[in-house]
Amino acid sequence: MSDTTALVTGFQDSGTYIHDDYTPAAIGFLPAELLLEIFAHCVANQPISPLTLRKVSWLWQKLIDTSPYLWQTVALADMNPDVLSEQQALLWRQKCKPLKFDVELDLEDPDHILPLLSPLLSSIDRWRTFRLSGKRTDEISVDQLEITPEALTHLHIFLHDYEQDDFDDDEPRISISSTSPDQTISFGLSVWVSKIPPPGINPPLRFVHVSIAEDAQIGLHTQPKYILEFLTSCPELESFYLSGWPHDSAVLRPLPVVNLPNLISLHLKSTCYARALLSSLNTPRLQNLLLSHLNVDFQLPSETPEEGDSEDEAGDFSQSPWSDQATGMGLRRLIKRCHPPIRILEMDFCDMRTKDFHYVFDRLHLLQDFHIVASDMSDRVIAMLRPVNEVNGVRVRLPRLQKLRLINCQQLSGKAITEAIAARVKWTDVVSPAYTLSEVIISGCEGVSPLDRQALSNELGPRLRT
Repeated sequence: MSDTTALVTGFQDSGTYIHDDYTPAAIGFLPAELLLEIFAHCVANQPISPLTLRKVSWLWQKLIDTSPYLWQTVALADMNPDVLSEQQALLWRQKCKPLKFDVELDLEDPDHILPLLSPLLSSIDRWRTFRLSGKRTDEISVDQLEITPEALTHLHIFLHDYEQDDFDDDEPRISISSTSPDQTISFGLSVWVSKIPPPGINPPLRFVHVSIAEDAQIGLHTQPKYILEFLTSCPELESFYLSGWPHDSAVLRPLPVVNLPNLISLHLKSTCYARALLSSLNTPRLQNLLLSHLNVDFQLPSETPEEGDSEDEAGDFSQSPWSDQATGMGLRRLIKRCHPPIRILEMDFCDMRTKDFHYVFDRLHLLQDFHIVASDMSDRVIAMLRPVNEVNGVRVRLPRLQKLRLINCQQLSGKAITEAIAARVKWTDVVSPAYTLSEVIISGCEGVSPLDRQALSNELGPRLRT
């Protein structure tokens, strides 16, 4: 059985013809050219009609199968249970070669966009137009973009509550655009949906960059369970960005552990689910970790106690103790699971407990750039960067650290910063000059006086930046 035959029988159980070797007399004597014109009218009104017409006779099957222009409209609908998206997409793509084709989606539920489109994304270079109909209408002239499947690298998912639609009705719910105005080598697909697409999208999505943005603070929120399940459909993912809104909903469980072997960059912003997400990812190649605006001043839902959940023995001050613990515990689980080779760690309005900083600093041996903003970290934390005397000699935590940026860290004293950094560079400049500090930025830290800055400048010279 040929691939084409297999695809056709996927739609209809029987391969028998309505009339085996002849057609009704009036039509049977029509020339092929006129039959094809009739077929074209049928297809214009019902794009899926080639499947029915080709069953009438051997002659009709031959005419339809050798006329690519009859297969130039791939029409998919979420309300038609008899149409299997992947099978239909493969059949139409094959039959219309070498011509380009139009993609038409008739959706009662816009949340079905991605599952229906996924079989066609690998041939986006052959799309002429994309049309969305149903509750919403949109049209994109795809052929004008000159896009290739390899260039469709970014997926942006915006969670939007259609029941509270408060922006211009002309705003699109799906778009394809260049990721940069001045180039056409990378494109992004943006979709507005009310919930995260379900797991098991087939075929898997080949995007390497995915972002998910929750709606406004009073709008739609998602759950880490749904995010993680969706990420299983993105096996080639290299970067993931989540922008949420702080809310204290309980976490739905169980949570899957998601393997993302190619993930290089992870950015979590304004979410209370950092612990759940970080604890559920296996990212053995993660190099860039950005955690921003994770601090909250309210208590988060309780978690099953794990090693490290006990009270921080240091007892240091914090304005956000609950989120500090959540972030620290999530990072502990991530490091314990896969030992990611993190080289850049940025924490912007994001904090941890002193014991978590100790755990992390002892294990991120490849970290080169540490940037922290608005942290309540204490002098105990900055002192961890000093050389440590041990039985076997002297060592430093974060042995490859080259860039250190401390911004608006109000609990740090100038003395502690100066002593820790000065002691570190005196040792690393001699013992490991290739990995000594090359850039230090200290800004907005009220505990740092002009005298402290001068003392640091004497030690660092031009390496101390403003």
